[in-house]
Amino acid sequence: MMTLTEAWACKAEADLETARRELHVEEKPNYEAVCFHAQQSTLRYLKAHLLKADTPFPSTTHLVVLLELCMNDEPEWEDFRPHLRSLNHLAAQLEDPECLPDGPTAAEAYSLAKGFRDKVRIALGLD
Repeated sequence: MMTLTEAWACKAEADLETARRELHVEEKPNYEAVCFHAQQSTLRYLKAHLLKADTPFPSTTHLVVLLELCMNDEPEWEDFRPHLRSLNHLAAQLEDPECLPDGPTAAEAYSLAKGFRDKVRIALGLD
């Protein structure tokens, strides 16, 4: 049976895979979905880490708030603060029906989420 940490990491990985797959669709790619799943993957990896560290966390989707809670265990993650801030900003923009991310924006969101994912999986002992 999977631990809760592993379950969140599994969901995070599925989100990132969905973002990657949609980013590479040739006909009618959904760049909004790429951005959404990149943000969700990052959120779920943060939750996985906080659960493993037995750190209580609020019900929030604000990535930087959750990052702050990780800083005692992972101070080098400070380098990701601007990346997580960008993903937060993009997620908030997606609430605007006139916001339609383009390919480069979606590729950047995916890249930011993937870079963070790689660090978190090492910290979780998954890679």
